[in-house]
Amino acid sequence: MLKVKILENKKYFADTINSIIDGKNSFKDKKYFIHLLDAQLKRLKRIDLSGFEKTYNEVITQEDPIASAFRDSFLVLSNQIKANKLIYNYLKTNMNEYRPSNFILDELSLKYVIKKIDTNKYIKNLSESLDYYFHISIGKIVILIAVFFIFMLINKKVLPFLAKILTEKLSKKIEVLNITILEIIPNSFRFTVSIIVYLFALQLSLFLLIEDAERINNLVPWFNTTYLAIFSFMFYRILTNYINQSSDRIFSQYPNMRKEMVDFILRIIKILILIFVALFLLVQLGFDIKAIIASLGIGGIAVALAAKDTLSNFFGSLNIITDNSFSQGDWIQAGNVEGTVVDIRMRTTRIRTFANGMITIPNAELANMAILNWSKRVIGRRIKMSIGVTYNSKMSDIENLVIDIRKMLQEHPAIASNKLNIDKKPYLLKKEDLMGIKNNLLVYIDEYASSSINILVYCFSRSPVWEEWLETKQDVIVKISQLVEKNNCAFAFPTQTIYLEKEEK
Repeated sequence: MLKVKILENKKYFADTINSIIDGKNSFKDKKYFIHLLDAQLKRLKRIDLSGFEKTYNEVITQEDPIASAFRDSFLVLSNQIKANKLIYNYLKTNMNEYRPSNFILDELSLKYVIKKIDTNKYIKNLSESLDYYFHISIGKIVILIAVFFIFMLINKKVLPFLAKILTEKLSKKIEVLNITILEIIPNSFRFTVSIIVYLFALQLSLFLLIEDAERINNLVPWFNTTYLAIFSFMFYRILTNYINQSSDRIFSQYPNMRKEMVDFILRIIKILILIFVALFLLVQLGFDIKAIIASLGIGGIAVALAAKDTLSNFFGSLNIITDNSFSQGDWIQAGNVEGTVVDIRMRTTRIRTFANGMITIPNAELANMAILNWSKRVIGRRIKMSIGVTYNSKMSDIENLVIDIRKMLQEHPAIASNKLNIDKKPYLLKKEDLMGIKNNLLVYIDEYASSSINILVYCFSRSPVWEEWLETKQDVIVKISQLVEKNNCAFAFPTQTIYLEKEEK
C-alpha cells in the first residue's frame, strides 16, 4: 500500500513538472500555474498517514524483514510528501523565477493569441520567415494593428463620451460646485487619460515585440513611474487651472490672500511632486531610500555650500513675500530698474520695464535693495505745477485767481481734498501714510521770477492710476487757463528788454 502511494506521488510530481514546462512554452497565464499547483497541494493534504504512523510506532523496534521494509517505505512516503509540498510551495511563491511575465500578458494572454495566429497552417511558413529575418511575426503584426485601432477608438470616441457623462453627473449630484470646476475637471481628465491611453498602447506594443521577459521586467519600473507622474501632474494641473480661472472670485472673497504667496506654494507643490516621483522611481529600481536619505545628511554641508546662492535667493523670496514690499503687478523702482512686477519666483523676480523689456533680478539681491513702490497708494498721485502770470497783472487780480484756483480744486471730483472721510482714530502708525493716502491741497503766490509772478499749485488726484491721473491733470490745466482769462491775467513767458544807447559823435 505504501509503495503504491509512493509511485502515485512520483507520477503526479512528474506530470505536474511536465505541465509547468508545457505551460511556460505555450505562454499560459499565471492562473493556470496557480490552479495546477493548488490542486497538487490539496491532493497531498488529503493523504492520511495517521494509520500508517500508528503501525510505524508499533514496529519501530522489531527487527524482522517485513517490519524493516514497512519502516523504510513509511519514511520514504513521509519525506516524499514533505519534499513535494516544499517544491510546490516554492514553485507557487517564486513563479517569476521560471515564468517571468507582467500584468498585460497574464491578464490578456496576448502571446497565446499570437501563437495561435502564427501556427495557423495558411500563414505558418510566412510568419516563421518574417520572424527569422525581421524578428516579428504575422501574429504580432495583427495584434499591433488591432491595438492601434482599439486605442485610437478609445481616445477619439470613448474618452469624450466619458467626459460628457462625468460633467453631467457632477452637475446633477454636486450642486455647490460652480461651472469653473465642471469645466476644468473633465478637460484635465481627458488630456491626462489620453496620454495614459497612448502610453498603455506603447507599453503593450513593446511587451509584444520584446521576447526577453527579463528585459520586459526592466521596463516595468519606468512605466509605473511614468503613470504615477502623469496622475500626480494631473492633480497639479486641476489645482492650478482652478486657481487661475477662479482667481478673481477667490481673491475678492479673501482680500488678504496674496497672489504671489499662492504662486509660491504651487511652485513648492510642483517641486515636491518631482521629488516624490524621483523617489518612487528609485524604489522601483531597487535602491535603498533610507541609505540615500542618510547619505544626504553626510553630503548636506557640501550641497549647502554648492547651492549657497540658490538658498540665498530662496530665502530672499521668502523675505519679499512675507515683508509685502511689493506684489505682482506693482510699479516699482529698485536701483536702476523700473517697471511692473511680473512674478516673484523661488530664485528670481521678473520685472517688465516700460520699454517692454524683461529684467530678471536675483531675490537675494532684490531683498537687500531700497525699493520704491509707486503702487502702494490708495488715494493720491501728485500734481505739481508753477503758473507764471505777467507783471502787468494787478495783484488784486492775481489774489482772486489764487482763490478761484483753490476753490476749483476743492470742488473738483477727481482731486483729493480735506473733505475725504479718513479714520482719525489714533494708531501706532499714521493710517494715511500706511495705506498711501495723500490729500494735501496748496495754492499760493510763490515767488517773483525774472519774467513772471509764479503761483504754486500742489495737489493730488484721487486715482493713482496713470491714465486717470493724466485725464485729471489735463482737466485741471484747462480750468486754470479759463480762470486766468476770467481774472484779467495773462500767462507770462520769458522775455528780454534790450535798451540801445546811442553814442554821441
